[in-house]
Amino acid sequence: MTASPPRLLIAASGTGGHVFPAIATAERLPDYEIEWLGVPDRMELQLVGDRYPFHAVRVGGFQGKPGLGTVKILWRFGKAIVQTRRLLKRGKFDGVFTTGGYISAPAIVAAKSLGLPAILHESNALPGKVTRRLAPWCSAVAVGFEASKAHLSKCQPICTGTPARQQFLDQRDQPIDLPIPGDVPLIAIVGGSQGAVRLIAWCGLVRLPGLPLGPGCCIRRGIMTRMWRRCSIPIISRCRFIKIWRVCLSGRIW
Repeated sequence: MTASPPRLLIAASGTGGHVFPAIATAERLPDYEIEWLGVPDRMELQLVGDRYPFHAVRVGGFQGKPGLGTVKILWRFGKAIVQTRRLLKRGKFDGVFTTGGYISAPAIVAAKSLGLPAILHESNALPGKVTRRLAPWCSAVAVGFEASKAHLSKCQPICTGTPARQQFLDQRDQPIDLPIPGDVPLIAIVGGSQGAVRLIAWCGLVRLPGLPLGPGCCIRRGIMTRMWRRCSIPIISRCRFIKIWRVCLSGRIW
Protein backbone atom coordinates (compact mmCIF):
# COMPACT_ATOMS: atom_id res chain seq x y z
CA MET A 1 0.00 0.00 0.00
CA THR A 2 1.44 3.35 -1.09
CA ALA A 3 1.66 6.00 1.62
CA SER A 4 -0.19 9.22 0.89
CA PRO A 5 1.99 12.33 0.43
CA PRO A 6 2.23 14.76 3.37
CA ARG A 7 -0.23 17.61 3.26
CA LEU A 8 1.00 21.14 3.94
CA LEU A 9 -0.94 24.38 4.39
CA ILE A 10 1.09 27.45 3.40
CA ALA A 11 -0.03 30.76 4.92
CA ALA A 12 1.41 33.76 3.06
CA SER A 13 -0.27 37.03 2.17
CA GLY A 14 0.15 40.72 1.54
CA THR A 15 3.44 41.84 0.05
CA GLY A 16 5.88 40.05 -2.22
CA GLY A 17 8.28 39.77 0.71
CA HIS A 18 5.88 37.25 2.23
CA VAL A 19 4.38 35.62 -0.86
CA PHE A 20 7.42 35.05 -3.11
CA PRO A 21 9.55 33.18 -0.54
CA ALA A 22 6.53 30.99 0.17
CA ILE A 23 6.10 30.24 -3.54
CA ALA A 24 9.81 29.44 -3.80
CA THR A 25 9.51 27.02 -0.89
CA ALA A 26 6.44 25.36 -2.36
CA GLU A 27 8.25 24.82 -5.66
CA ARG A 28 10.93 22.84 -3.80
CA LEU A 29 8.37 20.47 -2.29
CA PRO A 30 7.07 18.47 -5.27
CA ASP A 31 6.26 15.46 -3.08
CA TYR A 32 3.87 17.45 -0.88
CA GLU A 33 0.19 18.16 -1.37
CA ILE A 34 0.09 21.91 -0.82
CA GLU A 35 -2.84 24.25 -0.28
CA TRP A 36 -2.70 28.00 0.29
CA LEU A 37 -4.15 30.24 2.98
CA GLY A 38 -4.42 33.92 2.11
CA VAL A 39 -6.58 37.02 2.27
CA PRO A 40 -9.15 37.84 -0.42
CA ASP A 41 -8.33 40.65 -2.86
CA ARG A 42 -4.60 40.53 -2.15
CA MET A 43 -1.70 39.78 -4.50
CA GLU A 44 -1.38 36.11 -3.52
CA LEU A 45 -4.67 35.32 -5.23
CA GLN A 46 -3.16 36.23 -8.61
CA LEU A 47 0.34 34.90 -7.90
CA VAL A 48 -0.76 31.50 -6.67
CA GLY A 49 -3.35 31.16 -9.42
CA ASP A 50 -4.39 27.59 -10.14
CA ARG A 51 -1.20 26.02 -8.85
CA TYR A 52 -2.54 25.35 -5.36
CA PRO A 53 -6.05 25.24 -3.89
CA PHE A 54 -6.68 28.64 -2.32
CA HIS A 55 -8.49 29.31 0.95
CA ALA A 56 -9.27 32.86 2.10
CA VAL A 57 -9.75 34.33 5.55
CA ARG A 58 -10.16 37.97 6.46
CA VAL A 59 -7.53 39.19 8.88
CA GLY A 60 -5.76 42.50 9.34
CA GLY A 61 -3.16 44.20 11.46
CA PHE A 62 -3.33 46.64 14.34
CA GLN A 63 -2.54 50.12 13.03
CA GLY A 64 -2.46 53.26 15.15
CA LYS A 65 -4.01 53.66 18.58
CA PRO A 66 -6.61 51.21 19.96
CA GLY A 67 -10.18 52.20 19.22
CA LEU A 68 -13.48 50.88 17.91
CA GLY A 69 -11.65 49.45 14.91
CA THR A 70 -9.61 47.26 17.25
CA VAL A 71 -12.75 45.36 18.25
CA LYS A 72 -13.47 44.55 14.61
CA ILE A 73 -9.87 43.40 14.05
CA LEU A 74 -9.98 41.14 17.12
CA TRP A 75 -13.31 39.67 16.02
CA ARG A 76 -11.92 38.92 12.55
CA PHE A 77 -8.81 37.43 14.10
CA GLY A 78 -10.83 35.08 16.28
CA LYS A 79 -13.00 34.09 13.34
CA ALA A 80 -9.91 33.44 11.19
CA ILE A 81 -8.49 31.12 13.86
CA VAL A 82 -11.72 29.10 13.94
CA GLN A 83 -11.84 28.92 10.12
CA THR A 84 -8.19 27.89 9.85
CA ARG A 85 -8.55 25.28 12.58
CA ARG A 86 -11.57 23.82 10.80
CA LEU A 87 -9.64 23.80 7.52
CA LEU A 88 -6.67 21.98 9.05
CA LYS A 89 -8.91 19.32 10.59
CA ARG A 90 -11.12 18.82 7.54
CA GLY A 91 -8.16 18.72 5.17
CA LYS A 92 -6.15 16.37 7.39
CA PHE A 93 -3.06 18.53 7.06
CA ASP A 94 0.23 17.40 8.54
CA GLY A 95 1.59 20.88 9.24
CA VAL A 96 1.73 24.58 8.46
CA PHE A 97 4.40 26.71 6.80
CA THR A 98 4.17 30.50 6.97
CA THR A 99 6.34 33.48 6.09
CA GLY A 100 5.15 35.94 8.69
CA GLY A 101 2.71 38.78 8.39
CA TYR A 102 -0.76 38.90 9.87
CA ILE A 103 -2.00 35.81 8.02
CA SER A 104 0.55 33.75 9.95
CA ALA A 105 -1.13 34.48 13.30
CA PRO A 106 -4.32 32.41 12.79
CA ALA A 107 -2.29 29.71 11.03
CA ILE A 108 0.19 29.33 13.90
CA VAL A 109 -2.46 29.51 16.64
CA ALA A 110 -4.72 27.00 14.87
CA ALA A 111 -1.84 24.58 14.27
CA LYS A 112 -0.71 24.89 17.89
CA SER A 113 -4.22 24.14 19.16
CA LEU A 114 -4.33 20.94 17.08
CA GLY A 115 -0.84 19.79 17.99
CA LEU A 116 0.41 20.23 14.42
CA PRO A 117 3.92 21.46 13.60
CA ALA A 118 4.21 25.06 12.39
CA ILE A 119 7.32 26.27 10.58
CA LEU A 120 7.92 30.01 10.29
CA HIS A 121 10.31 31.79 7.93
CA GLU A 122 11.07 35.49 8.43
CA SER A 123 12.81 37.25 5.54
CA ASN A 124 13.09 40.68 7.15
CA ALA A 125 16.20 41.66 9.09
CA LEU A 126 13.84 43.22 11.65
CA PRO A 127 11.11 40.64 12.32
CA GLY A 128 7.53 41.82 12.32
CA LYS A 129 5.20 41.94 15.30
CA VAL A 130 3.56 38.58 14.65
CA THR A 131 6.90 36.85 14.19
CA ARG A 132 8.32 38.26 17.43
CA ARG A 133 5.26 37.25 19.44
CA LEU A 134 4.40 33.87 17.94
CA ALA A 135 7.81 32.48 16.95
CA PRO A 136 8.08 30.63 20.32
CA TRP A 137 4.86 28.79 19.39
CA CYS A 138 6.44 27.33 16.26
CA SER A 139 8.17 23.98 15.86
CA ALA A 140 10.98 25.61 13.86
CA VAL A 141 11.90 29.19 12.91
CA ALA A 142 14.12 30.16 9.98
CA VAL A 143 15.42 33.67 9.18
CA GLY A 144 16.95 35.33 6.16
CA PHE A 145 19.57 37.33 8.09
CA GLU A 146 21.81 36.50 11.03
CA ALA A 147 20.87 39.86 12.54
CA SER A 148 17.28 38.69 12.93
CA LYS A 149 18.27 36.23 15.64
CA ALA A 150 18.88 39.04 18.14
CA HIS A 151 15.17 39.93 17.98
CA LEU A 152 14.00 36.34 18.49
CA SER A 153 15.65 35.45 21.77
CA LYS A 154 12.73 33.32 22.97
CA CYS A 155 13.32 30.68 20.30
CA GLN A 156 16.27 29.20 18.41
CA PRO A 157 16.03 30.44 14.81
CA ILE A 158 18.16 29.00 12.02
CA CYS A 159 19.62 31.32 9.38
CA THR A 160 18.80 29.81 6.01
CA GLY A 161 18.71 32.89 3.78
CA THR A 162 15.60 33.77 1.81
CA PRO A 163 14.19 31.22 -0.69
CA ALA A 164 14.37 32.37 -4.31
CA ARG A 165 12.30 31.06 -7.18
CA GLN A 166 14.05 29.09 -9.91
CA GLN A 167 12.67 31.59 -12.42
CA PHE A 168 15.31 34.11 -11.38
CA LEU A 169 18.19 31.73 -12.01
CA ASP A 170 16.76 30.38 -15.25
CA GLN A 171 16.63 33.88 -16.81
CA ARG A 172 19.99 35.09 -15.58
CA ASP A 173 21.84 34.88 -18.89
CA GLN A 174 19.01 36.07 -21.13
CA PRO A 175 19.24 39.52 -22.76
CA ILE A 176 17.69 42.39 -20.83
CA ASP A 177 15.31 44.37 -23.04
CA LEU A 178 15.28 47.58 -21.01
CA PRO A 179 16.34 51.02 -22.32
CA ILE A 180 19.34 51.32 -20.00
CA PRO A 181 22.46 52.92 -21.53
CA GLY A 182 25.53 50.75 -21.31
CA ASP A 183 27.94 53.57 -20.35
CA VAL A 184 26.27 54.86 -17.16
CA PRO A 185 26.50 53.61 -13.56
CA LEU A 186 23.61 51.38 -12.57
CA ILE A 187 22.33 51.29 -8.99
CA ALA A 188 19.79 48.70 -7.87
CA ILE A 189 17.55 49.95 -5.08
CA VAL A 190 15.40 47.15 -3.68
CA GLY A 191 12.76 47.73 -1.04
CA GLY A 192 9.30 46.47 -0.31
CA SER A 193 6.18 47.40 1.58
CA GLN A 194 6.38 50.70 3.51
CA GLY A 195 10.17 50.64 3.30
CA ALA A 196 10.02 51.26 -0.45
CA VAL A 197 8.45 54.69 0.09
CA ARG A 198 11.35 55.82 2.29
CA LEU A 199 13.90 54.53 -0.23
CA ILE A 200 12.26 56.41 -3.08
CA ALA A 201 12.13 59.62 -1.04
CA TRP A 202 15.83 59.15 -0.25
CA CYS A 203 16.60 58.84 -3.97
CA GLY A 204 14.97 62.18 -4.61
CA LEU A 205 17.04 63.95 -1.93
CA VAL A 206 20.46 62.34 -2.02
CA ARG A 207 23.11 62.57 -4.71
CA LEU A 208 26.02 60.16 -4.31
CA PRO A 209 29.50 61.71 -4.66
CA GLY A 210 30.98 61.21 -8.10
CA LEU A 211 27.75 59.82 -9.52
CA PRO A 212 26.23 61.87 -12.36
CA LEU A 213 22.49 62.10 -12.68
CA GLY A 214 21.28 59.32 -14.93
CA PRO A 215 18.51 59.49 -17.51
CA GLY A 216 15.90 58.12 -15.16
CA CYS A 217 14.72 54.93 -13.54
CA CYS A 218 12.90 51.72 -14.27
CA ILE A 219 9.89 50.97 -12.14
CA ARG A 220 6.99 48.60 -12.20
CA ARG A 221 3.69 50.49 -11.75
CA GLY A 222 1.09 51.73 -9.27
CA ILE A 223 1.80 53.81 -6.16
CA MET A 224 5.56 53.57 -6.65
CA THR A 225 5.21 55.40 -9.96
CA ARG A 226 3.50 58.30 -8.21
CA MET A 227 6.23 58.38 -5.57
CA TRP A 228 9.00 58.61 -8.18
CA ARG A 229 7.22 61.51 -9.87
CA ARG A 230 6.77 63.28 -6.54
CA CYS A 231 10.55 63.08 -6.07
CA SER A 232 11.08 64.58 -9.58
CA ILE A 233 12.88 61.47 -10.87
CA PRO A 234 12.07 60.76 -14.53
CA ILE A 235 10.67 57.34 -15.41
CA ILE A 236 12.09 55.79 -18.56
CA SER A 237 10.37 52.43 -18.44
CA ARG A 238 7.74 50.40 -16.66
CA CYS A 239 8.39 46.69 -16.55
CA ARG A 240 7.80 43.47 -14.70
CA PHE A 241 9.83 42.96 -11.54
CA ILE A 242 11.54 39.89 -13.00
CA LYS A 243 13.26 42.11 -15.60
CA ILE A 244 14.58 44.43 -12.91
CA TRP A 245 15.90 41.45 -10.97
CA ARG A 246 17.70 40.16 -14.06
CA VAL A 247 19.51 43.49 -14.19
CA CYS A 248 20.72 42.81 -10.65
CA LEU A 249 21.92 39.34 -11.62
CA SER A 250 23.69 40.59 -14.73
CA GLY A 251 26.55 42.05 -12.68
CA ARG A 252 26.03 45.64 -13.87
CA ILE A 253 25.44 47.04 -10.41
CA TRP A 254 27.51 50.11 -9.50
